[in-house]
Amino acid sequence: MRVALQLYTVRDQVAAQWQRALRRVAEAGYGAVEFAGHPFMNMGAMELKGFLEQVGLQPVSAHIAYRSLRENPDGVLRYSSELGLEFVVTEPDTRSISSEGELDGLAAEMDRLGMEAAERGLRLAMHNHSVQFERSIGGKPIYWHLVEKTDPRYVFFQPDVYWVKYAGFDPVAVISSLRGRCPLLHLKDMKDERTREMAEVGQGVIDFEAVISAAEKSGAEWYIVEHDHPPGDSIESARRMLEYLKARFGGSLQQGLRRA
Repeated sequence: MRVALQLYTVRDQVAAQWQRALRRVAEAGYGAVEFAGHPFMNMGAMELKGFLEQVGLQPVSAHIAYRSLRENPDGVLRYSSELGLEFVVTEPDTRSISSEGELDGLAAEMDRLGMEAAERGLRLAMHNHSVQFERSIGGKPIYWHLVEKTDPRYVFFQPDVYWVKYAGFDPVAVISSLRGRCPLLHLKDMKDERTREMAEVGQGVIDFEAVISAAEKSGAEWYIVEHDHPPGDSIESARRMLEYLKARFGGSLQQGLRRA
């Protein structure tokens, strides 16, 4: 069980001084990260890769705006490959989709981008918020249309357990239905089902034992910790969430943790 930190969690500190922030992420115990914005593509890939090696962080994946990926696939994928990523993660805007024909077109475009990613040794994955489950075409959530219409060789998924639950669906059932297609998982928690506020991982109502059991059976390779609005010092919040996972899942995390 390998664990990474989604750097959106600590974006305040990355924006202020990204080198110091990434050093602190490594000191907090993380051995891998997922990018979301700066410094990704804001500096040379080899320069960033060298810094990550220096501090002991593995670059696993990056969240990339779908429009950027669609309009500049060669530049985005070349940079991602040079940096040493395993995955590029994106989220197409599905809010305006109103027909199966439009879904067919989007799925075909995602397949094409996934093929281009594969040519560079990368895998394309789709992240979700609640909208893909809340909006339906023909009585079926858009999310499941895209799962069925995209090519499993080229398009993978990154279930975000918080947003799945926010939409009223069972994260365990969703993960179990994605067997072989969810190499990445976003671990977030929900304070309670009344307010649906985010909480630090382990401090809410999501059953992470069940989630991770299902994810292991479905072939998850990376568990990525995230909190959109962490309380207090964001890196300390990230450290607490990792400490919870270490205490709860113990030895199975060792492969994904930074070693001294």
